[in-house]
Amino acid sequence: MSGYRADAAYWGPEKIVVAMDIGTTQSGVSFLHLSNGARPVVAMVTQWPGQVTAAGMGKIPTLVAYQYGEVQACGEEAVEAFEDDKSTVAHYFKLHLHPDHMKRSLSRPIPPLPPNVTLEQAYTDIMSYMFRHTREFFESRPGYINTNTWSRLQNSMEIILATPNGWDIREQGFLRRVAIRAGLISSSGAETRLTFITEAEASIHFALHHGSIRNWLRQGAMFAVVDAGGSTVDSTLYVCKSAQTPVRLEEVASSKCVQAGGIFVDEQAEIVLKQKFRNSRFGTSEYIAAMTKRLFTAGRSSNVIDFGGPGDTDNAVGVRRGKVSLTAAEVASCFAIPIKDIRDSVRSLIDSRHVQYLVLVGGFGESSYLKQELESAFSTRGVSVVVAEEPSRKAAAEGASIWHITHSVKARAARYTYGMKVRDDYSDKYRERSDLKVTNLDGRVMIEGAFSTWVKKDVVLADDFAHTVPYCRFFSSDSTSILSHLRDISEKVYIWDNAIPPTWALDRQGGPMPGIRHLCTITADLSGLSSSLVPHNGPSGRYYRVDFSVLISLGGTQLSARVQWNDKGVTREGPATIIPDALK
Repeated sequence: MSGYRADAAYWGPEKIVVAMDIGTTQSGVSFLHLSNGARPVVAMVTQWPGQVTAAGMGKIPTLVAYQYGEVQACGEEAVEAFEDDKSTVAHYFKLHLHPDHMKRSLSRPIPPLPPNVTLEQAYTDIMSYMFRHTREFFESRPGYINTNTWSRLQNSMEIILATPNGWDIREQGFLRRVAIRAGLISSSGAETRLTFITEAEASIHFALHHGSIRNWLRQGAMFAVVDAGGSTVDSTLYVCKSAQTPVRLEEVASSKCVQAGGIFVDEQAEIVLKQKFRNSRFGTSEYIAAMTKRLFTAGRSSNVIDFGGPGDTDNAVGVRRGKVSLTAAEVASCFAIPIKDIRDSVRSLIDSRHVQYLVLVGGFGESSYLKQELESAFSTRGVSVVVAEEPSRKAAAEGASIWHITHSVKARAARYTYGMKVRDDYSDKYRERSDLKVTNLDGRVMIEGAFSTWVKKDVVLADDFAHTVPYCRFFSSDSTSILSHLRDISEKVYIWDNAIPPTWALDRQGGPMPGIRHLCTITADLSGLSSSLVPHNGPSGRYYRVDFSVLISLGGTQLSARVQWNDKGVTREGPATIIPDALK
């Protein structure tokens, strides 16, 4: 399984990069050894404990088996335990981490974790397992046997984690804690050497180098990438700014994320097949699971599922020599709801735009039926559906490492309208709350709870985009008391899923307005500006005004922030900490 080889040599400090994708049903790891003057090569981990064939070796099942709260097996080695007793195996646990608005769209309850097992423990155990075997695979490769390359470079190692489009800072914060606990990275290195990338962006980097895209990609071409995974289907719209090496892409609009992955086909297929074989020996969970796995190969014109051997025959229910034919209606009922959701999501993304191609990636993206349904839905608009090659690979895991080298996506569309709660100068636009007017220490009439917009949804932001937000605080107390406040300045960040900014961030009771979500809190230590404080006289007496700016970086794959202030004519800058909203 040959990996991507960069076009140019790498020039920089020697290091190892490990990229990991923990999927709902399948997970994978890729890595890079970057050496000064050498062309980087992306490698997938293709040997995992318990695997008996070469097929699918770049992926392992996302399963963690437990006994009395202690991990017993992971990946392929946990399959037997899963088949014996699902309640002892953490499965589909990625769904527990979904934001609340994504969980609400689920049609069925999320499978519970095994007794005495937390979500953090399940993630820690699978990531620790995958990282440990990544090292073993790395050190078994020609040129690395009996060397200390891994241990020598581990303290400078960079980690990339792929996440769904619908995840944000809260989920990133959880994964950062897990990565530290699992031993992937130290707490001191997590802020600078741990990076997040959306699965869709990672997948387009994979598809650029393992498919037919380069054959038709031209400057100005607009295309959608549909990353159909186990639970989520992420759709992103790109325009090609340069088809020459290095390829440059930009997002056109905010990406979409719907709960319509392969597990929802599995759930419906289980219902259909149990009903079909309710009076047959093929109605057991083992046979049903074997049939469900092979349903993805069915197309609209071929509904034969090859699940067993010559001895698997029951003419009464249509099973002959390990094969069963489903009616077109039976197959359609398994796919109907997920495909409708995917179709609607893609349609909302590409409507009124001249899109030429739809690139299908991900595990569910390998389904012939899904491809045919999307062709039927969009071919009349002149959209061609193409599938990334190499189905045995984990596209997001390998694509994340390719992204580290090429960075082909140069601009991204804001997925939300971002902003903060502020006390703003009172004007007529706030008259509905005129009874809540307050007078500042400097005498200005203000209103509390207004929404201050940083950037609007769908605005395309370059990689290096940064937004400077000026803020001020007023204090009536003495300088000694002010110092304690300055050591812990904090501002809450809110998001709004609409391109038209709201007037209010908070309701009259001080809680977020309907539709507004708390994303994170930015904290900073501004005690360094205490020496430059100057007293002012206002209507109510002496006060101090503290002016500072928050520099927000939004254009990359993750949000970051710094603070600036003026110290007697000299601009000072310091770090800001981003604290995600707590997991519920």
